[in-house]
Amino acid sequence: MAGSGDSGRSLLLLVVLLGIAVGVGGWNYKRNLDLENQIPRPWKGYAVTDLEAMAVAYEKEIDQYSNTWDAARVKRNEASGRGHVDDRAREFDEIYAQGRQVRQIKSRMADHEVVLDQIRDELHLREGENVAWKLHLRRLTAFN
Repeated sequence: MAGSGDSGRSLLLLVVLLGIAVGVGGWNYKRNLDLENQIPRPWKGYAVTDLEAMAVAYEKEIDQYSNTWDAARVKRNEASGRGHVDDRAREFDEIYAQGRQVRQIKSRMADHEVVLDQIRDELHLREGENVAWKLHLRRLTAFN
């Protein structure tokens, strides 16, 4: 009889530990799901093939902006500081316009890089969503 009491306590302990594990796992799953839902995902409604095509297009545009930006930076004029006031004013306007063009190109390139990063982040998030059991396991076990 002493053996049946020990096995009863062991079984009760196992049930209690299993209940705690299920409770903690459920709480962690809900917490991770809520954290995922708080992440802004502006590209969530797009298909993966569309996102991949957009990423390629943005990469090409960034390369074009980068080449244009490099060429514009090399082409910069330097003020001579000589000549009449009208010549110096015209020279200043040219230098200012070139500087503004370089800044606009860099700004467009930076905007495209931000969008490309968002698209890549969305694609990365979707990699784990293709296999449902991996997604659920991550939500259950990840403690971020």
